[in-house]
Amino acid sequence: MTTQPAPTPEPPANIGPAAAHEIDALAALMRAVIEPLGYYNARAKRAELMKYDADGLRTLTADDPAAVLVARDGARLVGFCVSRYDDATVWLSWFGTASDARGRGIGAALLAALGRTIPGRGAHKVWCDSRVENVESKAVLERAGFVRVATLTNHWFGQDFYLWEWYPNGTGAV
Repeated sequence: MTTQPAPTPEPPANIGPAAAHEIDALAALMRAVIEPLGYYNARAKRAELMKYDADGLRTLTADDPAAVLVARDGARLVGFCVSRYDDATVWLSWFGTASDARGRGIGAALLAALGRTIPGRGAHKVWCDSRVENVESKAVLERAGFVRVATLTNHWFGQDFYLWEWYPNGTGAV
């Protein structure tokens, strides 16, 4: 009996900075990912979607092209990673993957791409938070090397969050 080789996993999508012509599609993808999330209350979702509408994303990319990374499958956007430089750190605001593209390593690839932007942005680490109930995000962050440093109770919009950090050299220090 012969065995078949294991199937080659589908590679993560092409990842790079968002192009100007992709911003409207990116805003739509972010809305499609964020709106159905049960972890966030209506007030939080509304505030985030207003902050990261097409105009907000255009402003972010104009100020810092590395702030908005996208994953592409051909011409279609299948993932995003939105961050901002903040006093020698980078704040990871959002990362997500289209529902039909999950399980392909796109979230991990986006976080790795974000890590490669750190030196050029003059930063030494990445910070982010996630809702305590968001087990999917927690798993991706931990696999990427992020360390949970605190639990923030009754925080933004009255909800509980984990605070995470990641150092690109993997040592937990500059």
